[in-house]
Amino acid sequence: MIPYGRPALDIHGVAERAGVSLTTWRRHHGEAFQAAVKPLPGSLRPVLYDAAQVDAHLKGKPLPALPAQPHPGDLLTDAEAGAIAGVTASTIRSDAVNGLISPGQELHGRRWWTRADAEARANRPTQYKGRTPGARDKTPRTRQDTRVAEVAAELDRATAGHRAPVTADELAQRYDVSTRTAERLMSKARATEAD
Repeated sequence: MIPYGRPALDIHGVAERAGVSLTTWRRHHGEAFQAAVKPLPGSLRPVLYDAAQVDAHLKGKPLPALPAQPHPGDLLTDAEAGAIAGVTASTIRSDAVNGLISPGQELHGRRWWTRADAEARANRPTQYKGRTPGARDKTPRTRQDTRVAEVAAELDRATAGHRAPVTADELAQRYDVSTRTAERLMSKARATEAD
């Protein structure tokens, strides 16, 4: 997250502010800098640092604190925006492409969305809202065939002697299906009886 109104720098920007090359920065200043200045939360690729904290460190002053309260203008990664919206990061990216959320802005080689955009996405009226984080419903959904229960009931009646044996031809006529489909219905009904 990049807090609202607080510019961020990657390691190249940090070295540039110090007035040295990146190699020199890493060799002579990198270890002390990383011990003193923590990266912005959620910034993994690239690792970003608050510019005000970088400047304070370079001047040898105490580091200013990051804002404690969230602001609607905070810039969030796709994962952070998805966590607020209650969907996956890929859904945020897909919505941006399809115009269901703002396209975000390109900064430091990746796309960022405002907290306000993520909250608006979370408050969108219920329709298909995308996959929820941690969803495991990747298997195809199958509807329960009501005919199977009806055939099972008829098979029970035939077993009890209350009717003649159930035949595939009879079921094919009753449900207006092929004989093979009727045989499948009988097979499924027998399987449910066995359970």
